[in-house]
Amino acid sequence: MIPYFLVLLLHLAILLLKSSKFYSMNQKTILFFLMLCFSTFFGQSQIVSTESFNATTFAPTGWSIKPDMSPNNVWVRQINGTFPTTIAHSGAGMARFRSRLFAAGTKQILVTRPIDYTNRGTNTAGLDFWMYRDSLSPLNLDSLTVWVNSTDTLDGTAVHLGTIVRNRSIALPDTQAANGWYHYTFAIPASFTGTTTRFIFEGTSESIVVNQGANIFIDDVSFDEFPPVCTGVPNVGNIMNPTPVICGGGGATTLSLSAPITGLIGISYQWQSASSATGTYSDIGTNSSVLPIPSITSTTFYHCVVTCSFSGSTYTTPIDSIVVSANTPPVIAVTPASAVFCAGTAGVQLVATGALTYSWAPAASLNVTTGDTVIASPSANTQYLLTGTAADGCTDTTLVNVTVNPGPTVNITASPNDTVCAGSTVILNSVPTGGTGNIYLWSDGITSRRDTIIVSATITLSVIVTNTAGCSNTDTITVVATPGSVANFGYANTGNTFQFTDSSSAATAWTWTFGDGNGSSNQNPTYTYSTPGTYTVTLIISGTGCNDDTITKVIVVGPEGLNDLSENHQISSYPNPVKDQLNISFDHQVIDAVTIRNSVGQVVLTHTNTGNSASIIIPVRTLPSGIYSAELSVKGRIYPVRFVKD
Repeated sequence: MIPYFLVLLLHLAILLLKSSKFYSMNQKTILFFLMLCFSTFFGQSQIVSTESFNATTFAPTGWSIKPDMSPNNVWVRQINGTFPTTIAHSGAGMARFRSRLFAAGTKQILVTRPIDYTNRGTNTAGLDFWMYRDSLSPLNLDSLTVWVNSTDTLDGTAVHLGTIVRNRSIALPDTQAANGWYHYTFAIPASFTGTTTRFIFEGTSESIVVNQGANIFIDDVSFDEFPPVCTGVPNVGNIMNPTPVICGGGGATTLSLSAPITGLIGISYQWQSASSATGTYSDIGTNSSVLPIPSITSTTFYHCVVTCSFSGSTYTTPIDSIVVSANTPPVIAVTPASAVFCAGTAGVQLVATGALTYSWAPAASLNVTTGDTVIASPSANTQYLLTGTAADGCTDTTLVNVTVNPGPTVNITASPNDTVCAGSTVILNSVPTGGTGNIYLWSDGITSRRDTIIVSATITLSVIVTNTAGCSNTDTITVVATPGSVANFGYANTGNTFQFTDSSSAATAWTWTFGDGNGSSNQNPTYTYSTPGTYTVTLIISGTGCNDDTITKVIVVGPEGLNDLSENHQISSYPNPVKDQLNISFDHQVIDAVTIRNSVGQVVLTHTNTGNSASIIIPVRTLPSGIYSAELSVKGRIYPVRFVKD
């Protein structure tokens, strides 16, 4: 049997439903609580949700318009309607499909937020709204089609609920005798459950000529929902009290619950306060898990009574209090007030002053959360809240920002490469992204940005770069110097046969030309000249180093007197080419004197052998580079020897 008070509520609901202005804000609120009372009594979780487009934001929160053609959407919010002329069915606004302004065939959908059918079960669910119909354009077929879907699109799973033509004289779904707002209701198929159901209002413009049609207006959309319900004892934890002591004679604060219950219906909150822990508690606040206290001037005790209407169980939080003190709150400060943390370092030290005890938050990047000194090592820019408490319990808070600086990007690169030929110039780039204001310290003592080095030998360099924030990074590079190939050879001869000996460095291949059209690829070739003469011998080497190299030397083969086989005499001169001193020896014979002529036969140097020996050293440093002939005077006979001066 339904209690008498519920019968009265039922009659009141019927009267409200019959009212053409039933959907005003206050009346909708009354209806909500009436339905909540009935659903509570009958053990159901059904509620009625409404949208009257009174908020200036459009589409409403959670709703959407597709396709989005902003700023020229067909669906818009309207306060006073024209074509036809009308006002909202209730409240300050209504939704308008601007069919008059768009060509025939234009469509756009207005999609509701997701509807909660979690506990629908076998219950019926409905959608209803008001639409304005008139006869402004009798031939106009502008229409509104209503769909329901588990997504926010008109795909193949959408279910058609009905279509209404704006023109009241067309029987789709009915005809009306007068212009005005008309109420339409649709049942939602039982297959729609869960939390993803959406209603879709599809407007279609069928204006014969643009600006010659009429608009579509809808208002006061309402629908059933079956959200989850509360069960058992509604344990919401403890009271969260950010300021248990308020100093200075009073202030403001906000209490909240540590584990509020959300997303369920049937939960009610009743805050209560008293002047003592055991005193008489009085109801305060609103039905919310949060209690704003705009002003408190005396010590007060609080608890919150939470009720689950579906289980009939009640939970009362432990008592908490706010102590109001006449003492002056402390004034705390942090040094530094803002800091830079260099990534990769041990952290930045923050020091608090002005109170007796301290509490820091958040804790994740701090070495400790209490005490006057902490080390902060955040991975991202972080703002820390410091709460300081004086000996009398009064508190003060302050914020300190720690900015994370990753330090300069240091990546030494070498151009053209980090392996180069000895003696090459290498371009270094230590900070790829620039770095104005950076301080540099290189491992070899250089304290400036380094752009080029000359690499004469393999070198390893490291640099520490410090930016303007004092943060540093380092990098190291090794530049390998590959020695160049250097060609050189010597020779010895017996008569016209010469033994050439390679003395090059870093050579792997040899190309010889002997000056008479012949050559060899051997490293140390032996070659016999067919005729006396002066020959230019060239050695070209290919090496493991950075370059090929070439050397040329002039040798003399013959003439008579240079190699006197009958007398078994042999003349030797070295080095060839010569830079400083020319050494000449003549087996078994004393050299009396030497006359040196240049390439045109002029005498450029005369040297007398005072040592009475078969060898002589002649200084030639002052001679210009070129080919010379040294004429040896031995027992009145002349023997020519040719050499090259470098």
